[in-house]
Parts: sequence; C-alpha cells; structure tokens
Amino acid sequence: MAGFRSVKKYAEAWDAGRVHTAHFRKAPNPTTAGWADLSMQGGGPPANYYASDPLAAARLTGSRGIYAGDDKAPSKKYLTAMSAVANNVNCVGVLRLCDYLLYYPFIDADSVDTQTLDNTTTLNRYESGEGVMVMAVFLTAVTPTSGQFTFEYVNQNGDTKTSPVISCSTFGGAITTGTIVTGLRNTLASGPFLSLSGGDTGVRQINSITFSTVNGGLIALVMVKPLMDLPIREANTEAEVEVITQRSGPIEVKDGAYLNLLHFHETSLGSTFTTGKLQFIWDEGT
Repeated sequence: MAGFRSVKKYAEAWDAGRVHTAHFRKAPNPTTAGWADLSMQGGGPPANYYASDPLAAARLTGSRGIYAGDDKAPSKKYLTAMSAVANNVNCVGVLRLCDYLLYYPFIDADSVDTQTLDNTTTLNRYESGEGVMVMAVFLTAVTPTSGQFTFEYVNQNGDTKTSPVISCSTFGGAITTGTIVTGLRNTLASGPFLSLSGGDTGVRQINSITFSTVNGGLIALVMVKPLMDLPIREANTEAEVEVITQRSGPIEVKDGAYLNLLHFHETSLGSTFTTGKLQFIWDEGT
C-alpha cells in the first residue's frame, strides 16, 4: 500500500490521530456547459483570481485552497477519501481534484504577437513535469470567437517543444470567468487540458504563447497535477470515493499543495452550490 508497510500500519495511523478532514462549498456561476475552474468561484475556499504580474509564472498558497493540513515532512501525506453533494441536477457531471502548481496570468487573447512568459518562478512540486497538465482559463467575461493558438513549453524530459494548433471552443455567447477555453462539451477534442506534442506526458514550464487568430479577452495558462475524479450522478445525493477499496490506494498530496476543483457540467451552474469533504492521512515518516 502506498506510503504504508501494511494495512495494519494504515489503520494504526488512524488510531494515532494522523488524519485531517477538509471541507469545501463552492457556489459557481458559469453559464455555459462544459469544464469550469472552481478555484475562481465564490464560496469556501475563497475565490482565486490569478491576479499577479502579467505573463510571469506565479504560485498559489496552499492554505488558500482546500486545505490539506500542515506540512508533514519527513512523513508523506495521502488523500484517502472524497465526497460531495450538489443541490441541483445542473451540477451532475464530474469533479476533478487537482494540485495547482504554476499559473501565467493576463495573456492577451486579442493579440497575434508572440507573448514571452517569465519563468523566474519554477515548479516546486512535480519538478520533472511528469503528469503535469496545462489548462487555459478565461479571466474576463467575454464573447469569444473561435481563436487558435500554439504554445512553446519544456516537456518532462527537458526538451523544448511546440504544441499542436489548439482551437478555442466557440461558446456561442458571453461567458463567465473561470470557464475553461477548450472545455465546451460536445465539441471535437474538447477537454480541460491543452494538447501536447506527440509522446509528451507532462510540462515543466511554458515559454511563450502565440495566437494565430484572436479569441477575445484575457486568459491564464495554469499548470496542474490531476489527482482524482469524483462523478456526481444525481442531485441531493452524496457521491463518495474511498480510495483504499475503490481505487488503487492512497493518493500522495505534496506538502504545500494548493488543492481545488475542476467541474464538468451539462448546463448552467448559476444558482447552484456543491459541498464536500476530503480526508487525508500521513505515515510515520520512516
């Protein structure tokens, strides 16, 4: 079992009180069906607005996300369970828990000039980039067109690559902040994460972005490590996953992690809320 020599040692951690429970309540407002970044939505934890120096890589503070507890080094900390309940059938879909690692704010989607990004700040978790994905998130409410762009990045092996041409979803109307640029449902190749060059499995840093056709508004490129999905199949009924019995084992959560959620939804999330909790445990540090 990940992090524990036996199931007995895992049970002893619970008996010893090496456990932490975190709660969340998000009241999202995206009005278009698809993927949304709930870190930008109101509720608890408080909304994050990716507000820092334009085009410069920055980190989020772990205690301002879904709080996984104090740093435990040399012990390792693990997610053991996640549950959520939504008040409305509009919330039916999937919650995706991610560790938010770096973001590059205030990228101008109305410019066709190459925008060079500042990487003075680098990854301090998952430093190799393996498994680190990139999403593009709207920072302003806009009426987008079908823009296209590429981005240059350093992959998990340290090689500099250029992404395939990425098409922004055409949402067909004004959208709200926190909507994921490529996340419109029922669209070819839609999804929360941007495509990488063939064979690449992660990103260490992003060097630049270039729009070939403009999309409108301001966006942030956000690097995240996906941790777990939780399907929500009906309203007012708790969805839950216990990772010891329903997954391959506890999921490591790094010290300092900023945890928050992506949400795939079938229709408007206006006037809805989703509440839930996460449970963490840590080993003996030996």
